[in-house]
Amino acid sequence: MEIKIVDVTKKFKNKTVIDKLSLVIGSGSFTTLLGPSGCGKTTLLRMIAGLETPDTGEIYFNGRCVFSREKKINVPPEARGLGFVFQDFALWPHMTVFENVAFGLRASKNTQNLEEKVHEALHAVQLEDYADRYPHQLSGGQQQRVAFARAIVIEPECILFDEPLSALDALLREEMRSELKALVSRLGITAVFVTHDQIEAMSIEETIQIQKEGRQKRQAAEEELGRIETELKNKLIEIQ
Repeated sequence: MEIKIVDVTKKFKNKTVIDKLSLVIGSGSFTTLLGPSGCGKTTLLRMIAGLETPDTGEIYFNGRCVFSREKKINVPPEARGLGFVFQDFALWPHMTVFENVAFGLRASKNTQNLEEKVHEALHAVQLEDYADRYPHQLSGGQQQRVAFARAIVIEPECILFDEPLSALDALLREEMRSELKALVSRLGITAVFVTHDQIEAMSIEETIQIQKEGRQKRQAAEEELGRIETELKNKLIEIQ
C-alpha cells in the first residue's frame, strides 16, 4: 500500500502539532518516523489510522482518498484496512492468546476460517504452542509477538507501529527489531514505525522521516544510513 499525505495540519487547542506536512510512503517499504517526543509522530500515525482527524489536507491509500476536509471524506478506522501495534501491547488480560489474536476478526464479523487464520498468524510469530495461555503468563517479547499476530491476522496492507519496543529491555528490543522487519518483509506489506530512539531507527528502517514541530526535516535513503549514523555518533547532527 502506498500512503500519500498532502498538506496535512493538526492543532490541539492553540498548539500546531503537524504543520502542512506532505509525505509519500512507498508500497512495501518499512518507513520509520524518527523525532523527539512531542514532534507529532504519533499524531501523524493516528491520522493515517483514522483515530485522529486532520484539520486540513488529504490522505490517500493507493490513490484512494481516505480523508479530505475539502471533499468531506473521512473513511472510518475499521474501513481503512490497517493493522496497529501499540506501545503497551493493549492485550486483553482476561482473554487467551488465541482470543486476543481473534479479536479483530470477531469485531469485524470476519469469522470465516477464523481458527485457521489465527493459527497461521500465531505460526508466523512462533507462538502456536501458546494459544491457550493468558498475557500474564507470557514474557514481554511474547506479548509483543501476540500484538503483532493480532495486527496481521486481519490481512492488512499496512501495519502502523507506535513505539512498539519501548516497554522491552535493551537486549530484547534488539532481538525484536530484527524479527519485526523480517516478518514484515516476508509478508510483503507496508510498515510505518514510530520511534524517538535514533539507534533503533538506524537499525530497522529503509527510510527515515525526522520531524520537529510537525515539519518533515530529513529523508534518508538506505544507502545514506552509514553516513548519518557516523555523524550522529560524533554528535555532528543536532535535530532541531
